Amino acid sequence: MKINLPVGRASAPKSMRGFSLVELMVAIAIGLILVAGLATLFANSSQTGSELDKSMRQIENGRYAAELLGEDISVAGYYGELSATGITAVTAPACATAVTALGWDNTASTGPVAVTGLSATEAAALSCLPNYKTGTGALVLRHVDTTSVAPGAATNGGVYLQTSRCSTDPNATRFIVSTASSDFTLHGIDCTIINTVQRYISRIYYVATCDECGADTIPTLKRAELKGNQMVVSPLAEGIEEIAYDYAFDTSGDGSPDSYLAGLSGVAGAADNDWGNVVGVRVHFLSRTTEPSAGFTDGGTTYDLGLSGTRGPFTDSYKRRVYTVTTRINNIAGPREIP
Repeated sequence: MKINLPVGRASAPKSMRGFSLVELMVAIAIGLILVAGLATLFANSSQTGSELDKSMRQIENGRYAAELLGEDISVAGYYGELSATGITAVTAPACATAVTALGWDNTASTGPVAVTGLSATEAAALSCLPNYKTGTGALVLRHVDTTSVAPGAATNGGVYLQTSRCSTDPNATRFIVSTASSDFTLHGIDCTIINTVQRYISRIYYVATCDECGADTIPTLKRAELKGNQMVVSPLAEGIEEIAYDYAFDTSGDGSPDSYLAGLSGVAGAADNDWGNVVGVRVHFLSRTTEPSAGFTDGGTTYDLGLSGTRGPFTDSYKRRVYTVTTRINNIAGPREIP
């Protein structure tokens, strides 16, 4: 018996059907939108991270500069066991390296003044400040190292100060300043053992136009320091493009500030015309990021640098901040205080 089956088109199961062209194009479009969104998110996150890194480095450099300079100012005028009584403070050349030019003279009973402010004109004339940034001031600080060493250890070519504590030492010799260990002959309090010595420190803080000069143009706080028979320059903090100083003058002799000036008054014979009467320094740092931020504008902001006035507004896409630190010069102000 013959059975006739119905003939018709076979249809594929729904699970085996592919995408239509329209569906495929829609899927690709959605995928591209998602990829573009992720790429944008990544780019924004990367840019935000970069800007955050710039700001963090700027803040760190500014705070470091303020802390470092503040600490050095606080010990200015520290000359160890040498009594300031009868010692006349004189202003020595800022770049002096020879012992005879540092202001120390036992016969005349003179020693270098602790703090000397340098105007932009004075700083520009110094040969020991390479790559000096035009228009910025500088600060000279002098003191001795707080660590004493035996005279035989003073062999690194540095300048050292030795003070007499013995009543039988020659009355005319209160101190000796030299680079040679054999010159130190003054005794300690027992009048038997040769007294210790302390390294003399003379430093100039200034702003340079570059950090690694020849490779960048980042304004940098630098320090020229007396080492041996030369002034050696070291970079300290990047992005410091200007420093301004307000000097606290004690004109009444009680150790307290009576006036703040941006420099000497210029009045002959006046107490505020003598660097020896500076008992404190207020320092203003203008710091900027080391790299510009695309599209950034400071909105016409001006930056206050105390008695030196304001700076800005700037239009160069760098972010800026001002830091201020006020430091008392203990070794000058302290002995003047009235009990």
